[in-house]
Amino acid sequence: MSTSGAASEELWRPLPWQQDLWLDLTALVLQNHLSHALLLSGPAGVGKHWFARALSAFILCEQRSGYACGRCRSCAQIAVGAHPNASVLGTDGLFGMALSPTGQHENGLVHWQPESDRARRDISIEAVRQLISRLALSSHYQGARVALIERADALNSSSVNALLKTVEEPPSAMHLILVSERPQALPATLRSRCQRIRVAPPRTESASTWLDARLGYDASAALAAAGGAPLRAIELAQGDGVAQRDQWAELWTAVGRRRKDPIAAAATVGRDALIEHLGWAWDWIGTQLREQVLTDDGDMDRCDALQQMLSEVTDALRKSRGNAQPQLLLESLLVEWLRLAPAALGLQR
Repeated sequence: MSTSGAASEELWRPLPWQQDLWLDLTALVLQNHLSHALLLSGPAGVGKHWFARALSAFILCEQRSGYACGRCRSCAQIAVGAHPNASVLGTDGLFGMALSPTGQHENGLVHWQPESDRARRDISIEAVRQLISRLALSSHYQGARVALIERADALNSSSVNALLKTVEEPPSAMHLILVSERPQALPATLRSRCQRIRVAPPRTESASTWLDARLGYDASAALAAAGGAPLRAIELAQGDGVAQRDQWAELWTAVGRRRKDPIAAAATVGRDALIEHLGWAWDWIGTQLREQVLTDDGDMDRCDALQQMLSEVTDALRKSRGNAQPQLLLESLLVEWLRLAPAALGLQR
């Protein structure tokens, strides 16, 4: 059974910089030693979701070799989100997992969606219960079952508690793959029960080669703005994302150097851009922290201040998925940045 036209051939394989990780995990699959719960973490845009879907297809493939074959019954179904043993859970509901850039297909299975007037920014306990109910069903084709939880850090405390029993006592031949940019936002009780897999950004040379070939021009500015994450760089290169991030960096630097009032600065970030802005801030501060840690004579006071600010941004991201007022949330965050910035920016020397 051919899947021609249903899924791009490249989606069945990991990205070039993921090859070593792919060999390690697919070897465990072939040996039936793959953990029942994986936690894939790493910065936005390094290909975590891409890798998770390709691995899911490999687990379910009936004629796999180095990769999922893309031709068997299972591959034909997962290509269009119709495989009964493959599902993806996110804030928008529970769906059949598809080999597409978004992980869903317009004709794919829809297992559950929140009511339109009750749509949430987090993954509710009802959503997790729907997933657990599906995992408790008998497996089709006597094969494995795979469930992908995207943005796992969006699980709230109730949904985490509901999920824990399944992670502790998993059904036979079940693989749960959690994907998160901020795994530290997940409770330790859940993190400790998962095999932690770090999906790191590729080396700059490798990322540039892949990105330039894909876009057809030098995208080094976009790659730098994306913190070395190639998939994020594509998004930035195709819009005004690079210029926007430069403006945000200037804004935070101006607040940190007391050249701009934090309340006025918060007002310049649109309400609809809050989540993206907080994600950028997390990456921006995290990059500075990594640079300090890797510096031989790194300033420990600066590291501590950056770490504190990173925690503040993480908390703001969590609150942004609830009922917090966006303007007040960002104002509070920038006021805290004003306090920590002298140490964080190395201005106290």
